[in-house]
Amino acid sequence: MKMTGKKILSQLTLVLICLAFLVILFFVGIFIGYVFLGKGHPSEAFNVANFQHIMDFIK
Repeated sequence: MKMTGKKILSQLTLVLICLAFLVILFFVGIFIGYVFLGKGHPSEAFNVANFQHIMDFIK
């Protein structure tokens, strides 16, 4: 089965769009979980100290 350059490019574009969508959904989920479910302040949702606290909790 021979793939043309156009088909490879379209498949690669589709994969990149899906990855970008997943990353966006990941950050939206963090924001919703921290602000609405955790009752945190919106400006602190992506604070590095919060992620460090989570990593320390996991270890």
